[in-house]
Amino acid sequence: MAKTTSTLVLPIIFLIMFALVEQNVGCTASMGPCEIGKSCTTKCKVTFGQMANGYCDRSTGGLGECVCVYPCPPPKTHL
Repeated sequence: MAKTTSTLVLPIIFLIMFALVEQNVGCTASMGPCEIGKSCTTKCKVTFGQMANGYCDRSTGGLGECVCVYPCPPPKTHL
């Protein structure tokens, strides 16, 4: 009985971790160049709702690109 219980523990932990990671992954969208003195988060919240956050990605150089992270919409189901 103990061996059966221990073999079920790892798959259950894996499934729980997968479910938590899947919930936390968001969609991203580029909102154009970053504006000096303006927050990307404000622009993102107006476009994608209150759960959205934004940041200025300056990895490409220049002014940078305003990137929004927001909850992905649920997939459409086809009947």
